[in-house]
Amino acid sequence: MIRKMYMKRFIYFFVFFLLLTLSLFFVMNRLSSKTLEENMIGASKNQLDYVKGILDGIMYEANMYGVQFAADSDVRFYQRQVLELSNYDSQMKKNDIVDRLRQTLLSSRSIESIGIYWKKEGTFLSTSNSLEARLPFNEIQRPGWRIIDDSLYYFAAYPYIQKSEQLKPVQYVVGVKLNNDYLKSLLQKAVNNDSSRAFLWFDDHRLWDENEVDNDLLKAISELLLPQEGATLKYDYHTKSENYYVLSRYIEALDTYLITYTRTNDFLKPLDHNQKVFLISIIAVLTLGLIVIFTFYRNYDRNIRLMERKFLQVEQGNHSTRITENTDNEFYVLFRSFNHMVAEIQDLFVSLKTETELRRSAELKQLQAQINPHFLYNSLFFIMSVAKFSPDAVMRMSKHLAEYYRYLTRLDKHEVTLQEELQFAEHFLIIMTLSKKIEYAIDLPSELTSLPLMPLIIQPVVENAIQHGIEGQQGANRVNIDVKQSEEVILIRVSDDGKGLTPDEIRKLETQLDRDTPPEGTRGVGLWNVNRRLKNTYGERSGLAFSTNDWGGLSVLLMIHVPTERGESI
Repeated sequence: MIRKMYMKRFIYFFVFFLLLTLSLFFVMNRLSSKTLEENMIGASKNQLDYVKGILDGIMYEANMYGVQFAADSDVRFYQRQVLELSNYDSQMKKNDIVDRLRQTLLSSRSIESIGIYWKKEGTFLSTSNSLEARLPFNEIQRPGWRIIDDSLYYFAAYPYIQKSEQLKPVQYVVGVKLNNDYLKSLLQKAVNNDSSRAFLWFDDHRLWDENEVDNDLLKAISELLLPQEGATLKYDYHTKSENYYVLSRYIEALDTYLITYTRTNDFLKPLDHNQKVFLISIIAVLTLGLIVIFTFYRNYDRNIRLMERKFLQVEQGNHSTRITENTDNEFYVLFRSFNHMVAEIQDLFVSLKTETELRRSAELKQLQAQINPHFLYNSLFFIMSVAKFSPDAVMRMSKHLAEYYRYLTRLDKHEVTLQEELQFAEHFLIIMTLSKKIEYAIDLPSELTSLPLMPLIIQPVVENAIQHGIEGQQGANRVNIDVKQSEEVILIRVSDDGKGLTPDEIRKLETQLDRDTPPEGTRGVGLWNVNRRLKNTYGERSGLAFSTNDWGGLSVLLMIHVPTERGESI
């Protein structure tokens, strides 16, 4: 039953992973399609705006030429001068006006012809030699743009300034006809691929589009268009098999729409193809994966269960267990590594236990060797020097010296209490006060008296404060021991009013303590031992720290980190 549950979970995870991959691909495909479509639409809008800008420039040019010739004095007085001049001069005047019109065309690709028509006289001058060129001029009564026979004209009339309450008859009309071929080529700049078309939509019919457009699309476009000047509007059009987006720009002066439409199927087709290929691949992978899972599950599950049992035995402390079954399959290397690992662990535990015991013994013996001889000699010499005249001092020195060495004989114990360790340091301080003028104070909170502690970590720091601090400063005689607890840290601060250390000397001392080997000589060895034992026993976050105190001397802070799960036991 358990195997079936694991099998189901694995299959569920496999299917979930494939479905998640499929979903992510679908989302990415949709985002890619959307991003691609937005980029295409953005490009189409930019092209449409570009064409609209060029078209506005052409219209402005045509408007300028129309007004220019409508206000030209030679054109305005042409009929009067014709009556006054001879036939030859009249013809030359006519030729001069036509030449000026043709000179205008030389500087413009967008204008096909310019004509001037005097309504009353019926005179017509034009750059075009076609007889039909004058026909659009007959019905013009006011200036503005006209689309006549799929051609775009701008007409300017004289008088070109008219008051609505006093309309005067039009004397002559100046007509500027735009070049249809140029406008068609301009529309081609509004499309970005073969799936796009561009045309002008005027009075329910198309202009300047040589390609056929679906009638249903035209009908849908005509129903959606809105005369909103200055904005490019987007519409979507869908059929059963085709999708389009339509962009329109209203040209108020012509009452015409500049329109482009693009079929999105063409540039989204590769993405759709990739999606189908991916779906087929996912189904194939899913089928093949399920077959592989069912084929190899038994062997995999059996060996994994075996590994679980063996690891559980190791976790329970059985380091002699080994894997001897199923060693001829693909798990052979793993089983061999497991056996080798457990054997190494077993040997490591044995050697670690031996090494720990030897190291602890060596550390304690080394520290005893550093402390006992020099201190004992000084104490005995003191007893000898005061024995004749101060029996009381001899008794006090002997009493505290006996307590001091009785404590040292108990160093084979792994732990003492904080109170015992401070009493040992106090015996040392009392012995020192008998031979030196030293004042001391010890502050231990009552709730910390029974706190378990490794032995012989406070006295070496106190001895260092006297030897290297107080004895090196004239008039120095004070030593304070202050104990506090802050969250998970026991803080034991030993302060003296000795000569202290400079910041550079403190940094140098800290560097020496961080080394793996003790400093050369005897100076600093005691502090190095204490720092190393604290870190080995209570972790790297424990150790010694140094600072200058308010007396100007040195304060040594012993930091002992107590893990939360261990409570107060350190």
